[in-house]
Amino acid sequence: MRALLATALLLGACTPEIVSGAYLCGPDEACPDDQKCSPATGLCVSPGSVAAFTCGEDQTEVEPNNSAASAQVVQALGCGSALAEIAGCTPAGDGDDWFTFEVPATCTATVAHLRLSSSIAFETLGVTLAGPNGSFEASESACDASFPDDGEVQVCLAQAVTPGAKYTVRVAPAGGGNCEGGCPYNRYRLAMQLATN
Repeated sequence: MRALLATALLLGACTPEIVSGAYLCGPDEACPDDQKCSPATGLCVSPGSVAAFTCGEDQTEVEPNNSAASAQVVQALGCGSALAEIAGCTPAGDGDDWFTFEVPATCTATVAHLRLSSSIAFETLGVTLAGPNGSFEASESACDASFPDDGEVQVCLAQAVTPGAKYTVRVAPAGGGNCEGGCPYNRYRLAMQLATN
């Protein structure tokens, strides 16, 4: 009996306490039983610390950009360019975000590389690339495993592009991960680069 009591005390002493803010929210705002996901930060916190979703202050996405006609122009892309990054947000009711870029006429054998990173906790986002006059539409696939996830879902896209042509990029809900309508929002980072094939 004494051995059983000692074992019970030892097991009870080893139960970890999960500190508020120590974990990123999981899919559909999942958190440990005694915590809730705070949409403002994407962290699991004590129920009294939950704050509403905000886009934050570091957004470089410029609204309105909710159609191909009003797409935000990305001007930092050149042949073999460095990454151009856009910090964006899809709050509830903001269906999709559009961006456009032109491939310099002097480029040769060029591929557009896109990477979209967004929180796993909120609405799942996807990215597509449309060619001149909607001549084609390329969709994302899983990214190389070398990118750290940090509680994010990452999708990538690589598509051969034509020098001198204009392209549009669409970031939009992918149809899932929105807590059955309870978390229809997300923050994202869109990285774009032109590289030689």
